[in-house]
Amino acid sequence: MNRRAFLVACALFLAATALPPGARAEDPPPPPGPGTPRERWEKLTPEQREKLRERYRQFEKLPPEEQKKIRERYHQFRSLPKDDRERVRKNFERWQKLSPEQKDKVRERWQQMPPEDRQKLRERWQKMTPEQRQELQKQRKANQDKAKQDKGDKKD
Repeated sequence: MNRRAFLVACALFLAATALPPGARAEDPPPPPGPGTPRERWEKLTPEQREKLRERYRQFEKLPPEEQKKIRERYHQFRSLPKDDRERVRKNFERWQKLSPEQKDKVRERWQQMPPEDRQKLRERWQKMTPEQRQELQKQRKANQDKAKQDKGDKKD
C-alpha cells in the first residue's frame, strides 16, 4: 500500500472505529455518541482491538505533520452530519474494493486534472443531493458497462 493510501486508510479507519479522541491534549473532546470510549472499546472483539492497536502503532511511527493531518481529517469527519459520515464510509468501502490498478488509474486521472477543474468538480459534487450523486454513479456504471460490451463486440 502506498503512503498516501495508507494515510487515507488510517484516517478513515480511526474515524470509523471511533478511536477515542482526547488522547492528546490538543484534541477537542469527543462529540456526544453512544457510550463512553471505554464502553465502545469493550464492545470490540479481540481481533478488532489488535487491529486497532496495530494501526495505532503505525500511526505513531508517522512524522508529526502527517499525524496532525490525520487528526484534522478525523475531527473533520466526526463533525460531519451522520448521513455524510455514512456516505464517506460507503465511499471508503467502494475504494477498498477497487483493484490496485483501478486505484492507480483513479489517482492518475485526478493528478492529471488541472487544480481548478478538481475544485470545480469538488464544488459540483458537494452541491449535489445524495440522490443526484447516486444517479450519477448509476449512469457512470452503465456507461462503463456499455463501453466494456462495445469493446467485446469489436473483438468479434
